[in-house]
Amino acid sequence: MPEMTVVSTGSDATVPVETTLRIGHGAVLRAIEKNTMEVVVPALGTIRLPPPQTLAWLAGMATLAVLEVVEWPVAVLVGGGHLLAQQNHVRLLRDFGKALEEA
Repeated sequence: MPEMTVVSTGSDATVPVETTLRIGHGAVLRAIEKNTMEVVVPALGTIRLPPPQTLAWLAGMATLAVLEVVEWPVAVLVGGGHLLAQQNHVRLLRDFGKALEEA
């Protein structure tokens, strides 16, 4: 929530001025958690899965590979690249939240 400071002008009127913005790292983490799914696997523990749209995209790539529209190595490379790009995006959001919190 923005902190407000009252600044006196030449007249008797006062004007509120926004000095800092506190969105915070917590808001970014909540946004990331809202867009991922956690699944509890008895032998492995809790696994965080990508968003449902990404899972659907990966399932589509797997379907294309099974139907031999795309070869398996190509499907694996494209799917892996997509997941790496998404990880980089999530890391960027997390760093952005930290920077906002420090500002």
